[in-house]
Amino acid sequence: MSAVLEIENLSVRSGETLLVSNLDLTIGENARVGLIGESGSGKSLTALAATGLLPPGLTATGSVVLDGTEVIGARDADLVPLRGSAVATVFQEPLTALDPLMRMGSQIYQPVLRRRRRAGEPAARADIEAEVRRLLERVALPDPDRIANAYPFEVSGGQRQRVAIAMALACHPKLLIADEPTTALDVTTQAEVLDLMAGLVREEGMALLFIGHDLPVVARIVDDVTVMRRGEVVERGPVGTVLARPEHDYTRTLVAAADAFDRALGAAR
Repeated sequence: MSAVLEIENLSVRSGETLLVSNLDLTIGENARVGLIGESGSGKSLTALAATGLLPPGLTATGSVVLDGTEVIGARDADLVPLRGSAVATVFQEPLTALDPLMRMGSQIYQPVLRRRRRAGEPAARADIEAEVRRLLERVALPDPDRIANAYPFEVSGGQRQRVAIAMALACHPKLLIADEPTTALDVTTQAEVLDLMAGLVREEGMALLFIGHDLPVVARIVDDVTVMRRGEVVERGPVGTVLARPEHDYTRTLVAAADAFDRALGAAR
């Protein structure tokens, strides 16, 4: 099985400060991989480096091969064609990821239009609007016409995140990166979005990199997990094994904290 994303010896620095250290990570076709750790552990920086979107002031060394293209050292113009077709990202807070001044249907319309033009498919307005509606239906949004005509602030957080997922699906990416996509949602909506995303990844045949800090949440949607702490990988393996028999002290702490939280919730009911 060929790799959609292959990271070798990745390090990310801010000046002399090392933020990610010698990280290796491979994601094959249709693989579902979790990347977990506390805030500041380097998870999101790893995803940004993988897509060539590190902010100014940060530098990356090592190798990141995305769909056959080396990302480290590449010109941004050479990476633009990969964004959407090779990889798409769903971010943590859709209210900031979406354009607040643009109707949500239009925000899905644009990536559909780009993909169709790139693929030489019909790009008439009626064709694109019909696909936008189908995408909204695929992410189980009620009344898709109303949602398409609404601004982000006019719908709930869960509905905004479903729109963000629809935008990611619009370009038929080989790899979906979900960067803590349920953190801002309530527990019930969180479960719904996780189940939706798992189903869509399976149906579309995409690979998945799911980033989070909560092991049980990540375990709902991935098969393998990599645990990071302070920019370094401390443990990796099948998610069931890591949950049941964590080897590193830090992973044991994550599992124990999640168990304690679940017990507290149960006692409060």
